[in-house]
Amino acid sequence: MNQILVIGYGNTLRGDDGAGVAAAERIARRFPQVDVMTVHQLQPELAETIAWYSTVFFVDASVSARDIEMTPLAHLPGARPEGTHASTPATLVALSNELYGRVPDTVFLGAIPASSFEHAESFSRLTAEKVEEFIDRFALQLHDLRTACTATVHE
Repeated sequence: MNQILVIGYGNTLRGDDGAGVAAAERIARRFPQVDVMTVHQLQPELAETIAWYSTVFFVDASVSARDIEMTPLAHLPGARPEGTHASTPATLVALSNELYGRVPDTVFLGAIPASSFEHAESFSRLTAEKVEEFIDRFALQLHDLRTACTATVHE
């Protein structure tokens, strides 16, 4: 199993909402050393999966993001999942901790700007450009993670 997991989520039949899925699929093709999952929405069952990875990237479309975002999620040891119907990355990490006593060392929340959620299988121009930009940003983050791992091994 790889140490890095990317979870792209969203509805591919609702225009820009599928940006997270598209980004994850492109990451899978470009970076075969990274495990990738695509899902329609985050479900509690993912807590077990993420427990076994050192780094997890959640990637989704965002109406509030003005540009590509890749934000580290701070794990709060006392955090508890609030429910299981609609999961968020934070609730999945908390659930992973509660059920398995393990969480990824690093969790990133990736946001791709989106504005059109009409029934469509294509993206708005801006979101299409930002999906490609997200892949480039992911490549840089992957490089930084590998550099940090190499530095730690050599210390």
